[in-house]
Amino acid sequence: MEYKGYFYKEIQVKDYKGNRATMFKCSDVALLEHTDITFFTKFTEKRMKEAIEYYIGNVSYHKKLKVLTYKATNYFLQS
Repeated sequence: MEYKGYFYKEIQVKDYKGNRATMFKCSDVALLEHTDITFFTKFTEKRMKEAIEYYIGNVSYHKKLKVLTYKATNYFLQS
């Protein structure tokens, strides 16, 4: 499946009781390159599209956040 040039897929999952459910998983490298995550899931296709829109619209925020996370990690590891 594709939305605005980014790919995601439908997956089948089970909960702790063994009930099956359908979810949507996105692991598009181009979409998530400015984040610290490699994939995300949503329960509905509408929510997946909203999340893709969020990542498209907040690239600069996630670039800044990634730099801050890197600095904080370095500070923590040097302590």
